[in-house]
Amino acid sequence: MLTHYLTLGLAPDADDEAIRRRYLEAVKRYSPEKDPEMFQRITEAYEALKDPRTRVRGWLFGPLSVKDSDAALMNLAGARTRRLERRRIGLRELVERSGER
Repeated sequence: MLTHYLTLGLAPDADDEAIRRRYLEAVKRYSPEKDPEMFQRITEAYEALKDPRTRVRGWLFGPLSVKDSDAALMNLAGARTRRLERRRIGLRELVERSGER
């Protein structure tokens, strides 16, 4: 299940609108003509995450469905589509983020 979130570049606590928005952005970036393999992975991730019931089922029973742990780890490692960046945030951004919660 974590693989699907990483494929779309989402946090595991993303809501329905964030999932849909990120899917549409990813489909524009990786169209079937440009990168069919990535398009297929993005579509598969969205299909697994678009329904809240499917997400809960994946979180509860996902690890039980893994037969080959090596293949699952390789799939997880290849799921990241964008580079994670570390940066320092300022006081204003920190205060704004604390107000969102």
